[in-house]
Amino acid sequence: MREFLKKYSSALLGFFFFIALIFIIIKVIQIVIDTFSKINPAITTGIIAASTTIIVSVISVLYAKRIEHKSTLMKEHREKKVPFYDDLVRFILSFVFAEKRGITPLSEQEIINKLTYFTEDLIIWGSDDVLNAWIEFKKVLMTNAEQHSINVIFEVEKLLLVIRKDLGHANKGLIRGKLLSAFINDIDEYL
Repeated sequence: MREFLKKYSSALLGFFFFIALIFIIIKVIQIVIDTFSKINPAITTGIIAASTTIIVSVISVLYAKRIEHKSTLMKEHREKKVPFYDDLVRFILSFVFAEKRGITPLSEQEIINKLTYFTEDLIIWGSDDVLNAWIEFKKVLMTNAEQHSINVIFEVEKLLLVIRKDLGHANKGLIRGKLLSAFINDIDEYL
């Protein structure tokens, strides 16, 4: 019995406090109802109207403050994300389209260093969708290079679309291959 009390004493105490709280709330409601029933109905109506106005005003102010705080936080995150996403997109496009653009391809060590750098920052600044798309991009990138080049390109498109979404774009009408068609003229052959 002693172990039972020791083990469940906090749960029992919490239960008793909960029952006591419900009892107190019921008593307060009964007192308020009794008080209002003894007052002139015109005064009761005025009190209820004033109370409702105050409660609605307080709730409105608190809600507006919460929305304002959330908006400020999103703005600060966006200010940090935009330069990072800009660097990330430039790296990916220069990496994937280096040959097409006539740019000297990065060495394997440079690629690893850049991927590590972007992974570290994506953990902090990237949304869940962007982080997941980045992980999928890296998985496909690390597979056999010759057989997966088109898969890498489609993973790049997925990553670019989630980055755009994270920055507030709707991506309306951007079906598979549409974004890539800005870079690859014959993308329709791979769809």
